[in-house]
Amino acid sequence: MTITKEQWVQVEAELSGSWGHVEMLIDGFKVTLKIERIKSLKYTIVTYVNGQWCGKWMNPDSDEGKRFFCPKSSFLLSTKSRADLIKLYGGKRCPKAKLEELNKKYTTLSPCWNNVKSMRRHFEKNNQNLELVSIGYQP
Repeated sequence: MTITKEQWVQVEAELSGSWGHVEMLIDGFKVTLKIERIKSLKYTIVTYVNGQWCGKWMNPDSDEGKRFFCPKSSFLLSTKSRADLIKLYGGKRCPKAKLEELNKKYTTLSPCWNNVKSMRRHFEKNNQNLELVSIGYQP
């Protein structure tokens, strides 16, 4: 059973506040989404798989990380370093192989999501069966 549009609206409403809590069953994994404070006045959605999250899941090779964590990619070199090296290699005449080398990226996975829409797209793309278990804290 998949989550309906109305249920996604409820999930988004719950996770837009400062104390949101949602539990889902995704392909046999119990996924808990909580709003947690990461800085003063800055909140994020944190993903827990089966009640925990492990550092090894932040590696792009892990199955749980690929399914439930937010992918974040960055350049190996800073913008300033890349610009300096392009000038060094000849500006517009910089060889294509050097450009590809300068524009290499790496990807890490984070248990934190900034918004529900990107999390929903990622979950639907990388998982088959999404079920909503509960919304809000249950006594």
